[in-house]
Amino acid sequence: MARNKSFNPDHKALEKEMIEVFRSCYADFPRARIKTHESPDFQIIINRHKTIGLEVVRYVLDSQNWNNTDTSLIDADILNALIEKKEEKSSGYQRMRYTALWLLIVSGSNLSESPLFHPETIDWTQFSSKVFDKVFYLDMRREQLFQLQ
Repeated sequence: MARNKSFNPDHKALEKEMIEVFRSCYADFPRARIKTHESPDFQIIINRHKTIGLEVVRYVLDSQNWNNTDTSLIDADILNALIEKKEEKSSGYQRMRYTALWLLIVSGSNLSESPLFHPETIDWTQFSSKVFDKVFYLDMRREQLFQLQ
């Protein structure tokens, strides 16, 4: 029987590590308590009346697309597909409970997955979301954060 990723302690530990890197890279990250949640993945609790929902998704590049220089380009279509997939799931987020909803797309969270990217080659203005107030892309290996929206 397959285990739900949400109940996998290793998966949640990795997500928490991603959040800590995100927090350290994002200068405007609010002073808040972060609570592990189910849908979205985290709640950023600023005070009793202000909570941000944070959904985390990993960007994993197919190893067949890697080239010999250990670098690959970010595929804008994959990023947009990830945003759309999470938007479809958003009806379960109970938006009225959150002041804002954020989406964090993460790459390089494991040395055996995606190689280093060149995010400077991307036109970040081509991404948008009707559901998420902010969309971020985090390169864990370089500890670089980009705001897509």
